[in-house]
Amino acid sequence: MTADTAVREPDLASRSVGYRWGRVIARHRWVVLAVWVILAAGSAFLYPGLQHSLVGANFSVPGTESSRVDELIEENFDSFGSEQMVVTFTSETSTVQSPAFRDRVSEVIASLRQSPDVLRVVAPYETAGLVPQLSEDGTSALALIGVGGDARDRIGVAERIQELIAGASSDGVEVSVTGYSPMTVDLTRVQSDDAARAESIGLPVALVLLTLALGSVVAGIVPLVTIGIGVLTAFGVFALLSNVLTFDVLVTTVAAMFGLGLGIDYALFIVSRFREEMDRTAGVPRTGSERERTDEAVGTALGTAGHTIVISGLVILIALGALTIVDVPAVRSISLVVALTVTCVVVVAWTLLPAILAVLGTRIGKWSLPKRFQPSSVGEHAAAIPTWWSRWARHVIERPWRYTALPAALFFVCLIPIGSIQYGVDLGADALSAEPSGRANAVLMDKFAPGTISPINVVFTGENDQPLDSVQAETVTSVADDIRADDRVAYAIAQQEGGRALLIVVPSVPIDSTEATDLVGSIRDQAVLAGLRDGTIASVGGTTALVVDASHEISSKFLWVVLAVLAFSLVYLGVVFRSVVIPIKAVAMNVLVTGAALGATVAVFQWGWGSALLGFESPGYIQVYLPVTVFAVVFGLSMDYEVFLIGRMREVFVRLSSRSDSPDTDTDTANDTAVVDGLEHTARPITAAAAIMIAVFASFLTADVLELQQFGFALAVAVLFDAVLVRMMLVPAMMKLFGARNWWPGVRRTQSVGN
Repeated sequence: MTADTAVREPDLASRSVGYRWGRVIARHRWVVLAVWVILAAGSAFLYPGLQHSLVGANFSVPGTESSRVDELIEENFDSFGSEQMVVTFTSETSTVQSPAFRDRVSEVIASLRQSPDVLRVVAPYETAGLVPQLSEDGTSALALIGVGGDARDRIGVAERIQELIAGASSDGVEVSVTGYSPMTVDLTRVQSDDAARAESIGLPVALVLLTLALGSVVAGIVPLVTIGIGVLTAFGVFALLSNVLTFDVLVTTVAAMFGLGLGIDYALFIVSRFREEMDRTAGVPRTGSERERTDEAVGTALGTAGHTIVISGLVILIALGALTIVDVPAVRSISLVVALTVTCVVVVAWTLLPAILAVLGTRIGKWSLPKRFQPSSVGEHAAAIPTWWSRWARHVIERPWRYTALPAALFFVCLIPIGSIQYGVDLGADALSAEPSGRANAVLMDKFAPGTISPINVVFTGENDQPLDSVQAETVTSVADDIRADDRVAYAIAQQEGGRALLIVVPSVPIDSTEATDLVGSIRDQAVLAGLRDGTIASVGGTTALVVDASHEISSKFLWVVLAVLAFSLVYLGVVFRSVVIPIKAVAMNVLVTGAALGATVAVFQWGWGSALLGFESPGYIQVYLPVTVFAVVFGLSMDYEVFLIGRMREVFVRLSSRSDSPDTDTDTANDTAVVDGLEHTARPITAAAAIMIAVFASFLTADVLELQQFGFALAVAVLFDAVLVRMMLVPAMMKLFGARNWWPGVRRTQSVGN
């Protein structure tokens, strides 16, 4: 930082809302801390209730065929139930016909039929072979149970059924229950373990990086403490909202991932600026007390770095708002969770964090690192020029074409896999091997049909949902026979009620496989042909069909989400920097970063490159809501670094060009100086912030749930590309190539952007 900037920036900050707010928080530090202790305690109290209110991801799209099937079943086949669960019985010591095995089955069936949660039970020995409920090797059996209620009610039902049969395994017979809701219950527990494991890896790494970036152990601990409370508060907000809204099983893990990654970044910027201000005024004679000096530093930190994080948070919120274009509850749930989490961490950064800094004061530097490891803005290093970043900046702008072409080429290579992207939904079954539903799934996979977990439902009606006539009934029989002849179908059972027909199709392949989604397409093609013959209306639904319809909704709206985010970004950057060239470049580079990260994710998780190293088996597709969600979030994150870096360059360019006696000939020189100075003073915090985010996101690669691995990988790669290839190479190189034209049509000297 130049001497001129050091004098000028606090004056600008002192006139900002952030500065005045920081002074208010510092003055009432103990009150603020007391309020946050109460909020944290309340959130911790509410957290267990949140865990019990989570539901499975909802992929229903209003107005689609699969959603219509759910409505038809509820209206016309109420005895069938809104969800089918499966209870498995298996033994290594007896057969299904042995007295001990039959007695165990009879006792469990009797208990289930007495439960008020169960609408019907199809026992293994009562179907006369119409449904394959006894395994060919004679060691296993299954019972089908129908339950009612909405998604939240069925989670409670699943928990009670799990408790009911928890002690049912005896006499050498193991009893387990599975289905969409039982799997969701178990998945909640597995994902909590995944998050805890990831945090146990990511947070210590973050502490080390924070300590190195901020120069002391205490300064490194403060961001972790404050953001931990921020994420806990977000959980408390979710728990309160769960009384009127439903949140899916990903809520706590996604909140922890984004909250920790973003929140630590935000806290790093504010604590770094606070330390800089405390050190800058250390040797300046002042008439005020030590407390006044601390309050001044808190105000300046909020007026500068605090301004940047508010802009970043708003950009992310607006980008997430674009996801409301996609009419899929699972996507909207994730966007709402991330938006609320970002809001909570920004509020914490603007209230709790400055209060803690005001209490610590000079103690923020306690347990400092040796001087050679201190940041350049701390201690005697503040007056020195950090030569490494300065040399790197000059190296890049002396070779602008090289550092434009090389990153761009890498990005375009990474974009190639996107052309083959396939969507699907991994239900997390592979992560449940140690859970009750996982053991039941294993029995279904080995002894029965994998699709028993959640069949495909085909409802046949006449036009306008009227009962079928005799000709249409024959068409139903013909279509059912054609479906049964498909190799991907294990069996199909027809039910008649009120003149309408329900065909329960059990796939012989896993319901979250590409073969199952292809099967849905084939059945729908046959249904269309049936309708052309005599007006029979056949609607295909079930979990797999929901995924197919959600995939179509997301893919059809993806372009609109992209256009909405790009349009906002162009307008926003144009207003902030009063430039045409910079917004266009920024948007183009952000698109490349996001596209390259998604391309790399496709190569790893769909193509299977490196799958053995990461310890997973590729399902052959990408989680359906990952691309659109990652695009919105990564674009918001990139804007954070954009404002931070370009804002500093712009500040220097305004100052230098306004002093030039010959602006027509000196502006390119001013631009070069601005590029070097901007990179010089932002590279360290950007690198540190990116490294912390990468550590947090990459730690989720240790998760057992595949979608968490995909999210963690995509976000970590995106941040790596953005911080290294874009901010350290592409931006300075292209700023050099465009020269003074970067700032056309002009800037105002009195404006200040960034920190």
